[in-house]
Amino acid sequence: MNPRFYIFTLLITIFSFAGCIPTRHLAEDEELLVSMKTKGLEHIEPMSIASLYQQQPNRMVLWSTPYLSLYYFGKRFYNPEKIDQRITKLANKRETRIKEAGTDTLKIRKIQNRFEQRIERQQNKKEEGNFFMQLGEPPSIYDSTLMEATMNQIEFYMDGRGYFNHESEYSKEERGKKVYITIQVKENTPYRYSHINYAIPDTAVLRVLQRTSVRSLIKTGDLYDDQVLTEERDRMYNSLRNNGFYEFAKAYIRFEVDTSFGGNTVRLDVIVDNPEDAPGHKLYTLENVYFKTDNDRFGRTRDTITYNNINFLSYNHKYSPRILDLKTNIAPGQPYSQIRTTITQRRLSELDVFQFNNITYSKVETPSDTSANKLNAFINAVPTKRFQETAELGLNYSERVPGPFTSLRLRARNVFGGAENLDFGLRGGYEGQVSLDSRQTVIIRELGADVALSFPTFLLPFGGGKVLSDNNPRTRIYAGYTDVDRDEYHRTNYDLVYSYIWQKSRTPAQPPYLQYIFSPINLQIARVDTAGKNFQRFREYLERFSQGSRSLIESFRPAFISTISFNATYNTNDFTQTRDARLFRLQLEVGGLSQRLGFNPKLGGLNTFQFVKVNPDYRRYIPLGGKRFFVYRLNMGVGNPLFKTELLPYDKYFFAGGGSSVRAWLVRRLGPGSYATTSIDTVNGAPVVVRDFTPEQPGEVLIEGSMEYRFNMFSFLNGAVFVDAGNVWFLRENPERPGADFALDRFYKEFAVGTGFGLRFDLSVLILRFDFATKVYDPAALDGNNFIISNFRFWDFFSRNNQSNLTIGIGYPF
Repeated sequence: MNPRFYIFTLLITIFSFAGCIPTRHLAEDEELLVSMKTKGLEHIEPMSIASLYQQQPNRMVLWSTPYLSLYYFGKRFYNPEKIDQRITKLANKRETRIKEAGTDTLKIRKIQNRFEQRIERQQNKKEEGNFFMQLGEPPSIYDSTLMEATMNQIEFYMDGRGYFNHESEYSKEERGKKVYITIQVKENTPYRYSHINYAIPDTAVLRVLQRTSVRSLIKTGDLYDDQVLTEERDRMYNSLRNNGFYEFAKAYIRFEVDTSFGGNTVRLDVIVDNPEDAPGHKLYTLENVYFKTDNDRFGRTRDTITYNNINFLSYNHKYSPRILDLKTNIAPGQPYSQIRTTITQRRLSELDVFQFNNITYSKVETPSDTSANKLNAFINAVPTKRFQETAELGLNYSERVPGPFTSLRLRARNVFGGAENLDFGLRGGYEGQVSLDSRQTVIIRELGADVALSFPTFLLPFGGGKVLSDNNPRTRIYAGYTDVDRDEYHRTNYDLVYSYIWQKSRTPAQPPYLQYIFSPINLQIARVDTAGKNFQRFREYLERFSQGSRSLIESFRPAFISTISFNATYNTNDFTQTRDARLFRLQLEVGGLSQRLGFNPKLGGLNTFQFVKVNPDYRRYIPLGGKRFFVYRLNMGVGNPLFKTELLPYDKYFFAGGGSSVRAWLVRRLGPGSYATTSIDTVNGAPVVVRDFTPEQPGEVLIEGSMEYRFNMFSFLNGAVFVDAGNVWFLRENPERPGADFALDRFYKEFAVGTGFGLRFDLSVLILRFDFATKVYDPAALDGNNFIISNFRFWDFFSRNNQSNLTIGIGYPF
């Protein structure tokens, strides 16, 4: 039967299933809450009010409640009595097995654990429902008491944000047994600080707070906000704890708010109380610092090495005191500081040679001088395993046929005693991709090996041990080998990279949000085996599709590539991409400067390149509430040959199309500009010029962007709708490739546009992504009909065609 019939039937079933709001299951006095909206807000975020709802309405999609329908569908098969019977049966069976085990306590414990897990699964099933009920959501029965509680929460929240004169009310609209709630909030004029007074009897505390007052979060004229007051209390507490006040507690800090003076003003008193049993707060300094680097052994005494006034204790000193001293931010004579303590812990954990570390303090008792408030610091760092092995086995998939891959890695820690880490890696895999000279699928075999040695400081000619010591500096030396065997050619790359890496965090307790990588040495030798049986055919393909450009042909010549590169990444997001965040990445490469400086090695006639390449990439993540997000991306780049050369290395060109680019086009098959690669085909015995999407399309200019709306469908399944646009161009005009060059008066007309939807399975450890994209606007259409969305057919996603594309990937596209 025609597959269109099955697809049509499936769609009709889905819309029939979800196209209504089921209320027939409700009792006579029950109503279904299907909508709750807040209006009238001008300065307060609506999401902030929505988070206060004490009752959430049932989610609606296209004027229906599919999640509620799914819940009722699952409830048809839900039988709690049967589940109770299973629980009773399991409990009885457990008792029988325990009796059979006799006095064997180990066996009894195993039996208890096994049956408890089974019983817990049944209890969860009883409480949460079956699979379909968990995917859906239960009916949200309107409750007037919860509605009043919601209004009370809004009242407290608005007062806390300084809108003491706000007005709020709600209206209830009934449509049959469905309820629609509209909350109207009028903010009115907020209250602002007119006077801030500090009542701090301890002069030492006052001096610290005055010295750090430039970082105060509350100032005269600011809006009153109790959340900001909480943050200010935390700031004051941290300032004092970082300046010697070891025993200080947040409870000593109080705020007194007076709004009785009128004029929408607040008078604020900031009070720091003294301890009840003392005239002031004690300031503590460090007497000694002890650093222990191994586990305790009963009956043995550690050896002590004193370096830079720090006492390093160990049974066998395996770690360089000089390196550990560089990573230690506390020292004798310093005032106690919580932030120095946290920085030290973070630095030690970044070495990746200790399983964990902690720092404790003890008061030094000095009977002869009771006014001397001294502390001893104890750093305890427990070593982790010297060697760590990891193995991976999985599937590669980018275009046609998935293939297996495997990788093995070995890390040797502290190889020279200075917290250096040595990494070895082996990898190999197969994958099916589109042939470069036909539409056939070819199997690609890739093998690789690498070794990397990292140092916990900068290795510079003049030392560099303390350079950027607060930013986790590292020096990394990397050597790699990659061997790619395709049907068309056999290519081998050798890489040598020398890099400096450093990071920056807002606070020691937060992950880094800025990372820099500077690689002054980046060498690559690329060799291509031209003796294969298919290379001559492949060379003819290159010549045919270069059409006046030597880039494709020259890129497959053996080459020596030397570059200096700099990468900077600013990222405020997390792995799950759930924050209100931004990401900006800048990549800069300059190649071939060694030749200009007189270093021009003659390595077997290898081709050399001189070029500059810049690639900024900006991404924005905006949460909309309810597991909904709007995200967008703008990715641009320019690569230009230098010193009268004409070519870039092939890997340094920009490409568009694929799973993290314009998804409606195949990987690297979009562009350049409005130029269309063509070939001659035979139709009804006559030669016809047709569009050929076979060759990859390199470019020297890249502009691409994406917008994506992400939302939760149910449980671990998320959805997305997206629009992508972009293209690549060459900088110079080529008469044989009209429209392939970048021109200011027309480039904006040459953006290819695609759209589609995605399914993302959030499996906690990874996100499995299926993106279905189709072409909307093709700037290189041969017949001049650039808008081609009308050619879309749903079943194209599951066939080989030039209109739509299904992309399978791991993680988000950006």
